[in-house]
Amino acid sequence: MEPSILSFVINYLSDLHIKSTLTEDFHIGLSSLDLGLRNNILKQKDTRGQSPLTHLDDNCIYHIKDYYGCFYSFFLFPGERKLFFAGPYLTEEASEDTVTALMDELAIPPEQFPQLRDYFNSLPLLSEPHFLHLLLRRLYQGLSGDETPVFQTFDLKNSETRQEFLDSHEFVIPKDPLLSMRLLEERYRLENTFLDAVAEGSSPKALSAAEHFSAFRISPRSEDSLRNSKNMFVVLNTLMRRTAYEAGVHPLYIDEISGNYARMIEQCHTEKEIADIPPYMIRSYCNLVEKRSLSAYSEPIRQILVTIDASLTADLSLKRFAEELFLNTSYLSSLFKKEVGMTLTDYVNHCRLSYAKKLLKSTTLSIQNIALQSGFSDIHYFTRLFRRENGVTPREWRQAH
Repeated sequence: MEPSILSFVINYLSDLHIKSTLTEDFHIGLSSLDLGLRNNILKQKDTRGQSPLTHLDDNCIYHIKDYYGCFYSFFLFPGERKLFFAGPYLTEEASEDTVTALMDELAIPPEQFPQLRDYFNSLPLLSEPHFLHLLLRRLYQGLSGDETPVFQTFDLKNSETRQEFLDSHEFVIPKDPLLSMRLLEERYRLENTFLDAVAEGSSPKALSAAEHFSAFRISPRSEDSLRNSKNMFVVLNTLMRRTAYEAGVHPLYIDEISGNYARMIEQCHTEKEIADIPPYMIRSYCNLVEKRSLSAYSEPIRQILVTIDASLTADLSLKRFAEELFLNTSYLSSLFKKEVGMTLTDYVNHCRLSYAKKLLKSTTLSIQNIALQSGFSDIHYFTRLFRRENGVTPREWRQAH
């Protein structure tokens, strides 16, 4: 069984989208660790058949940077013949200019640009790798009985000349964009996990999945970073709107939330402003699904429930709905009670009284006006029903609240 501290670090790195590898193969090469860069894009296996460094010391954590600007951290497992790797990851953004410059330096065919760009966008970005180094130090100390490791940093560019590197690599353009396909599959898998959580109406699951999904950096569509962020969140709004609809929420409820967030996104003037929106938007859609999903109801009952919510002052009688739905009143009455758990009249009165309580609490309208706006034409009937459900009159309830 893995020590608990190792399990914790592996899970934490996974949350950061940093791959971790524990292996007994001391001849492992970067082609086995780089998420497919060398084998799928470059079609050039690491033929040297050795770990990134020919000699490894105990009590030492290594941080290396390869020819492609990717970083790896690793160490010898204390007391065992094992290697622990974390990576690849980036320490600074790989812009399109950076990728182009790298391709020029390494004589990589220009046809590889889209895949290389997607590859770098898929890697976790650690702008402050010092925190990862501290985490690995604590891991090593926990595994070794509190021995403090030393750190060594290497840039593999310094281990051979550019010409030596080029002589050992023959870049071949693959017939199929295998790496881009795999990266897209992973991104879509995470996206589906996120949308499944929204469809469940689970805010904790959706927010957690969103954190994983956000680690994927999508290539910018324009040079305006704010516009790029707005476009991303407009797409997010659209995806969740569609998910809520497929989860059984009527467009009547979806449209208000979707429209509000669309306007909110466009009104943002800074990236900080817009970065605050997604958590609220995710919670809103999850709450909407949780409270408004009609997927458990038959189509006639869905139409009735939406109509009731849309207008409490309308004619909401069984006779009216039976005529509109071309159903027998007895059958519709039985169906409604079976699916909703109460008669249509009781449900309508409950909704109207709930709305009346909102008005009593948030407005200074007269009791007469509140009764009318809640769908009760007879104030005495309204008062009698209100007292039956709440134990006090509307006036007494307002004073208490």
